[in-house]
Amino acid sequence: MKMKHKRKVSAFVSAALLAAVVAGCGPNAETSNSSGGSSSGKNEPVSISMFNRVNAQIVVDNNPVIAEVNKLANVKLSVEAPPINNYNDKLQVLMASGDLPDLVYNWGGADSNMETWIKNGLLTPLDDKIAQYPNLTKNITKEMWDSVKSVNDGKIYIVPRTNVVNHWGYMINQTWLDKLNLKAPTTIEEFTNVCKAFTLGDPDGNGKADTYCVSFSNPTLGGNTIWNSSNFLTSAFNLPIQNGSKDTDGNYKIREKMSGYIPFLTYMKQLNDDKLIDPEFLVNKIYVDQDKLNQNRVGINYAHQYTVMGNLSKDKDSDKKFTYHAVLKDSKGVASDWVTPATWGGWMIPKSTKHVDDVLKFLDWGNTAEANTLFQIGIKGLTYDSYDPATKSISRTADETTKLASTTSTYMTLANAINGEPALIENADTPERLSKYKAQFDEAMKQMTVINVPAVRSPKISNLSKTIPDLMKKKDDQEMKYILGSISLQQFKDFLEKEWYPATADAEKEYIDYMNKLGK
Repeated sequence: MKMKHKRKVSAFVSAALLAAVVAGCGPNAETSNSSGGSSSGKNEPVSISMFNRVNAQIVVDNNPVIAEVNKLANVKLSVEAPPINNYNDKLQVLMASGDLPDLVYNWGGADSNMETWIKNGLLTPLDDKIAQYPNLTKNITKEMWDSVKSVNDGKIYIVPRTNVVNHWGYMINQTWLDKLNLKAPTTIEEFTNVCKAFTLGDPDGNGKADTYCVSFSNPTLGGNTIWNSSNFLTSAFNLPIQNGSKDTDGNYKIREKMSGYIPFLTYMKQLNDDKLIDPEFLVNKIYVDQDKLNQNRVGINYAHQYTVMGNLSKDKDSDKKFTYHAVLKDSKGVASDWVTPATWGGWMIPKSTKHVDDVLKFLDWGNTAEANTLFQIGIKGLTYDSYDPATKSISRTADETTKLASTTSTYMTLANAINGEPALIENADTPERLSKYKAQFDEAMKQMTVINVPAVRSPKISNLSKTIPDLMKKKDDQEMKYILGSISLQQFKDFLEKEWYPATADAEKEYIDYMNKLGK
C-alpha cells in the first residue's frame, strides 16, 4: 500500500531495550501454523502495513514502542494513523481506493460497513484459520467471536479487539456540585434539579449565563446524536439503547416500540425547551462534548469508569475536578447497566494481503500480556520506572509521563484486555489516583444492576441502515424535530405508525424470533 499520510511510519528502527517489562509470554512459534517469522529471530521479519485509529498526541514517526513491537513480534510495522476525529471518513476513502494495507482497524466492529466490504469482496474470511492461533482462541471468547459473524453468510471477517467491560455512567463537574451544595444525581428528578443549577446558578462564578447542564456529541460512526451518548439518561426510562434486551413487560421489541422510548424523547424535549442542553449538541463532533466539559462550558458528560483518569491527558486536574457516577435509577429504583460483549472494534485483513497467516500471527502476539503491557505502559526507563501487574500500581517521573503521552496509549493496542483485564488504569499512576478511581468505581457498581446483553446478529434488523437508509435518516430527523419542537408529539407518533412500524415489521419479527431462539 502507498502510505501518503504525514503520520505514516516505517518503524523498523532502533530503540531502547525493554529490560523488565511484562507479565505474560510472547508469541509461541511452535503452536502457531503461521508462515511468518518467530520472535527467536531465526526468520526474516515480516513487513506489515496497518491503518489504525490512534489518538492525536501519539507521534508514530520513530516511535520507540513500535520499534519494540518490531523486535518482539519479528515484524516491520508501518502505521498510517489519520486524525482520530474523522477516522471513519478516512476509512471509507481507504476502502474505496483499492490500495489497501495488510491490516485495517474498523472502529464499528462488525457493522454495516463491514458487511458492505464483505459483499464487495474486499475482506478475507478467517473461520478456517482462527483455531491455529492459541492466543486468539484463548483471549477472545466465543461470545465475542459470535458477535462479529457476518449477518449475511455467518462467517468471520474481523478479529475482535478485546476490551475491558465498560460501565457507562456519567462524569460530572464535582467542583460545581460542591459550590452549589448539591450531590451527584441518582434519579431523573435529581438530574433535572442539578441541570437547572448548572445552567442558571453561575457555577463557574464568572457572572455570565454561559454554562449548560449537559452536552452530547455527533458520532463519526453515524446515527443520531442522542443515542451515542445518553446511556446514563435512558436508564431512568428503562430504555436500553442497544438491541438484545427485553422491555419492561418481558418481551423483545424494536426500540421505537419500547415503553420508555417516547417518555425519554419527551424528557429530552423538556431539557431543550428549558435551554439546559448545550445548543450546539447537534453539530458537535465526537469528543467535542468532553472538550466542553474541560472548558467549564457544560457540567455533565456520559462516561465509563476509566474516563476521569483518562481525561488527565486533556485536563491535568481531571481527578480533582470531576467524578464518575452510575447511570440514573428508573421509577422502581433500579439503575440498569446494559453490558454487551467487551470488544472495541476489530481488525480486518483485506483479500489483497499476500501474507494473511503472518498478519494473524501478529494479531495472535497482540493478544498476549507482553503485547498489551507494552502498548499500555510503554518501555521501562522511558515511560515508567516500576510496575506491578497484580495491583496495577505504576511509578513514573514527570518526564516519563510526558513521554508516555506521545509514545503510546490504549488506542495503540491490538487487544485492549487480556482475560478481561487491562494492564493498568490509564493515568492512575499514583496511589492517590488509583484509590480515587477504585472508590468511585466501587460505589457506582453498588448502585447498578448489570444486565448482560448478547450480540444481535439478526440480518434484517442489523441491515436497516442499508435496506431503508432514507427512512432511517428520516426517523433520526423526526426524533430531533420532536425534541427541538419543530413537530408535535402527535405528528411524531403518526410518522411511527404510518411509516416506521410498517417498514420495519419484517425485521422486527425476525429479530424477536432470533432472540427467543437464543433463550436469553
